[in-house]
Amino acid sequence: MCGIAGILTFDGRPVDAEALDMLTHALAHRGKDHAATVCGGTSRGRLSAYPGIGLGHRRLSIIDLSSESDQPMAYGTPPLWITYNGELYNFEALRAELTGLGCHFRTGSDTEVVLAAYAVWGESCLTRFNGMFAFALWDEAKQSLFCARDPLGIKPFYFTNDASAFQFASEARALARLGRRDLDGEAVTAYLLAMYVPGSRSMYARVHKLLPGRFMRVGRDGTIVTRQYWRPPASEAAATSLEAAAVKLRGLLDRAVAAQLRSDVPVGAFLSGGFDSGMIVASAALTGTTIHTYSAGFDDGRQANELPIARSLAARYGTRHRERVIRSEELASCLDRAMACMSEPVADSAVVPTYCLSEMAAEDGVKVLLSGTGGDEVFAGYPRYIGTAWPRRLLLRLSPAVRKGAGTLARRNAALSARLRHRGFDMLMTTGGSPRLARFAFADERAFGDYLDRLAADLFPAPSPTVDALYEHMQFDLTVYLPDLLLMLLDQLTMAHTVEGRVPLLDVDLIAASYRLPSALHASSTETRRLMRRMAADRVDPRTLTAPKQGFSGPVEQWMTDNRSTVEERTRAVCDIPALQSMPVDDLWADGARERHPRWAMEVFSLFTFATWYYGHAAA
Repeated sequence: MCGIAGILTFDGRPVDAEALDMLTHALAHRGKDHAATVCGGTSRGRLSAYPGIGLGHRRLSIIDLSSESDQPMAYGTPPLWITYNGELYNFEALRAELTGLGCHFRTGSDTEVVLAAYAVWGESCLTRFNGMFAFALWDEAKQSLFCARDPLGIKPFYFTNDASAFQFASEARALARLGRRDLDGEAVTAYLLAMYVPGSRSMYARVHKLLPGRFMRVGRDGTIVTRQYWRPPASEAAATSLEAAAVKLRGLLDRAVAAQLRSDVPVGAFLSGGFDSGMIVASAALTGTTIHTYSAGFDDGRQANELPIARSLAARYGTRHRERVIRSEELASCLDRAMACMSEPVADSAVVPTYCLSEMAAEDGVKVLLSGTGGDEVFAGYPRYIGTAWPRRLLLRLSPAVRKGAGTLARRNAALSARLRHRGFDMLMTTGGSPRLARFAFADERAFGDYLDRLAADLFPAPSPTVDALYEHMQFDLTVYLPDLLLMLLDQLTMAHTVEGRVPLLDVDLIAASYRLPSALHASSTETRRLMRRMAADRVDPRTLTAPKQGFSGPVEQWMTDNRSTVEERTRAVCDIPALQSMPVDDLWADGARERHPRWAMEVFSLFTFATWYYGHAAA
């Protein structure tokens, strides 16, 4: 895995080499094996006759460790130049096909395969890739920069664009070093609403994300064309049995894990007591590869109970296992270090164990970590999909027409109205965050409602009457919640330790097969993960089949109460942040003292996390 950066000016100005070096250096933690920049119109690599283009790269060597695979890399005549972050799991098959078409290769890297694929197939090469990637490719013949991000958004791509230049990097905080530190007020509100920043905005004003499954072509004259090349597959509802579907998808999972074990450096895996990581470790064992595994527990006397399950799986599959119990008193220190590595804050307690376990892997010399991220979105694992509590179960049973009508009548409560009218908002507000905190950014309910409508227009496609409700929920999580929270968290916290995070459950072939099944195979009114349970029956610990869902989630309420003094001091400091000056922190702490509000601990954690991130980045 790597860090990418670049600058394209629109007025013929030569690229500021110092600014390009600064961008690239800011990504040093993402790749310590090699660093380079190349610029056009100079002797410094001369990637183009045009002086206004420059590319930078930090390399973490995973495939083909030789210097021949260093980047930025050139290919062909006139040259194509690329700065690339990712892994193409089907690159060997593509390389063989391209060789048959007359292409020649000088390296064993997937980077060169990406270049050759673009040379032969142009923009359509993206539909042939199975992997995770974000890259920028300078096309000398077309005098344009071709930028692309993988279908699921596993790898990040941030950019700025104004009248004079286009700049990009793997992390928003790298672009912020060029002086773009102002916060985006609407992104702050979205964070309070959802506990992360959804969609194309970032926490920094004027810094944007290239959305998953998109590419953009940026011309030297400043023209930009953006297109979507991948969408979640539509359900075909083909008749099949649960058993037949389980056999097929387990085979696809085994194949995906085998492909993602391909590495010239040591490989490990996160291992909780759940389905997703357990299935990945089981699949890895089938290849005969001995991997490292890492598990986290907590000292609250409850969540540490997953450690024995993880330990038994590690013993069963012969992994080199390490575990860590994270104490409540470590929260502030761990969160400080984790947020220092994040382009944006996310109020997800998984930040802490993900950071700590990635650090352990780096200590062992492991450079690749397999993660179970994505299993819930692919196999209908979240209880919110079926409504385990009766109010939500009732809400899910309402027809779209009834929900829309009720939402129109409920305009005096903007959050409720939006949730009724947009199923996507229902998902957004169910995953976490606080509409109550977001509301304080607006003078009245109408202004808040107008904001929610704008956010809906940005995030949610028009509902299709042909899409099953379960798949509509899963697609929202797959296209918004997953890339903007879970995958961003995984990328930034593994790369903080120069470790590559891989996600076998997000293999595009596996997703396509899963989403084409009848939804009833995935979930019923009383059961989630029906298909995954059948797939995992003889591969995971029997306790996994009945244990409540936990994953790497930490005991937030205990953290907030055990660290009350530190947490209160830091959350009160949010009132000094321009976008949060209206936040009624005194009332929030009063609610906590009286135990009046059920979401108090999560709201406090959200503000605590934001303050930790802000005072470590934007205010620095």
